[in-house]
Order: sequence, then structure tokens, then C-alpha cells
Amino acid sequence: MRTATTTAPSLDPSTSASLGLRRIPKGQRLTGEAAVRFAADVINAYETKSIRRICEETGRSYGAIHRLLTTSGVTMRPKGPNGHQRQASANSADVS
Repeated sequence: MRTATTTAPSLDPSTSASLGLRRIPKGQRLTGEAAVRFAADVINAYETKSIRRICEETGRSYGAIHRLLTTSGVTMRPKGPNGHQRQASANSADVS
């Protein structure tokens, strides 16, 4: 009888496989060059990923990632998949 053997992929626990973002242990503060590098990585990831996805990958809270992006001057996308459509229809309501 043949038994199947599987090996778990070897992942470095300090990085995430999907976005390449570093996972920060809970309670750890980033300072100096590490903070600058982390901010740049998060900003790059936000070009294609949601804040919630970035939170999952880094272990940081939604508020921490949102604050990092806004204080860095990043233009935030509208909430939800149809954010622009909802805003446009709410703003252009005919009040006759």
C-alpha cells in the first residue's frame, strides 16, 4: 500500500506569501527605517488590494492601516464595489 506524503510549503513567518507584506507581531512598534519601509510596502499594496486584505496580511488593525495611508497622503478609494455610482446617484437626486 502506498501512502501519500505531503509537505507544507516553507514560508518565512515574517512575510506573507500573497502580497509580500511583513507580518508585524501584535504590540510591536515600528520606528525609523523599518516604519518607512513598511509604509512604502503598504502604499504599494493599496494600489491593488483592500485595506482589509492588507490588515489580514500584516496583522495590523484596520485603523492603523487607514491612518498610515491617510497620513501618507494617499487618495482613498470609495467604500464598496460601487462607491462612485452610489455617490453619483445620491448627489444627483431630482428634487422637483
